Amino acid sequence: MTTATPTGRTKVDLKDPADLLAAIPYILGFHPENSVVVFGQKGPDRKRQGLTMRVDLPPPGLETDQARDLAARLAVTDHTGATVAVVGGGPPNPAGRPPRRRFLRRLESSLAENGIPLLHSLWTPSITEGARWRCYRDQDCGGVLPDPRKSVAAAVTAGEGHVTYESRADLERLFAAGPPETLARRASILADLGGPPWGNDDLVEAGLAEVNAALARVERGEEAITDEQAVRLAWALSLVEVRDACLLTAAPADAPLARAAEALWLRLAGELPEPESAEALCLKAHAAYVRGDLTIANMALARAREVDPEHRMARLLAAALDGMLAPADVAEIVLRQRADEPPALSLRPPGGTE
Repeated sequence: MTTATPTGRTKVDLKDPADLLAAIPYILGFHPENSVVVFGQKGPDRKRQGLTMRVDLPPPGLETDQARDLAARLAVTDHTGATVAVVGGGPPNPAGRPPRRRFLRRLESSLAENGIPLLHSLWTPSITEGARWRCYRDQDCGGVLPDPRKSVAAAVTAGEGHVTYESRADLERLFAAGPPETLARRASILADLGGPPWGNDDLVEAGLAEVNAALARVERGEEAITDEQAVRLAWALSLVEVRDACLLTAAPADAPLARAAEALWLRLAGELPEPESAEALCLKAHAAYVRGDLTIANMALARAREVDPEHRMARLLAAALDGMLAPADVAEIVLRQRADEPPALSLRPPGGTE
């Protein structure tokens, strides 16, 4: 599986191997194992940080295919250089040289075929304090990693309110479904309704009011979601006009509304039964995409496509991710739409009522 991020949640010094390796968990959002991380570099001087990609180390026989895929992804986004870090993959050989050298040769060759020089390649068994790191090209190049938790990247990431997880599995558990009995009960309520829960009210207006009330609850720190609230929100998100209004909450990504909305989508991803949860998962994927966190975007989208393989919005987002559409471009689209159409959703002012 490929996990791609944009320039990263924090900038790193691509010329300082120890700083670069220590920053990887805070760029990806989790501590990788048995992975290759490719840092794209842009500009004629290759000093501008571009796309960052993480993939599982390939099994024997698939090295060439994976190398070509990684190189192609950098090529279509105008990169002029690359730095590669391998995490795990086995111990050094008896001469002390890092593992997975054949894969690195395949990757360097594939990058060169696309006009992208491999500027530096590193290896470490794990990103932990005291772990040895080595260079692939220079046997005299190496050192010991400092405590990643005390790095500049860790401080910046924490200051921005981001959480870094111990493993990819921990991060994926964010999107786990809620208790089966709760989801089954809510699915049954939805099936028995046979229609919208707002009677003869204007459906779009009622749906927007439902989402606004939920956003207000998130802002107040209320975590519990009742069966009635879950059913009403499932209905609200099923309305295209309401979902389109929800998409416009994603930008600007640092606004309180964007943060509250993304928190709500994540909560609903586990609180709504299938296939209704696909709507919340797609909204979470979109919000993370706009924010520049493609690790989360990919995970939410993968889960949405498990829930509903034919979901149209999921397919559109997948096409954008596969085409390496820059998050900044996605955010610009959202901001243009907001300018053309006043947002229908907002956080209620202090003292407001639902």
